[in-house]
Amino acid sequence: MEFDQEQLNELGHQCERVEVLADGPHHFVLLANLEFISDGKAVVMDALLCPFAHTGYATRLFLADPLSHKQKNWTVHQLLGKTWHTWSWKGVEADQRLSQILASHLTALS
Repeated sequence: MEFDQEQLNELGHQCERVEVLADGPHHFVLLANLEFISDGKAVVMDALLCPFAHTGYATRLFLADPLSHKQKNWTVHQLLGKTWHTWSWKGVEADQRLSQILASHLTALS
């Protein structure tokens, strides 16, 4: 899967580095030091955007660590040789721009 460079550049406004990483046939988007607000506090951590169906969800956002202040049915996944955390958050469809997919997932954490 190839991603449009313009869409990848849009993601770069919220993180230190954007990198496309392959795990078998799937391509994830690593968002190094993603900056976002959760419960009014700034959070910075690595995230992995999954803009395709994964484990019963149309798209997913994985974080390097769970947010302890958010009780969100966190699950743990091994992807790209690392442990990632995500929560139950449905309805974020893959037919959007990457930045829209990211923004929709982050609304669950705000």
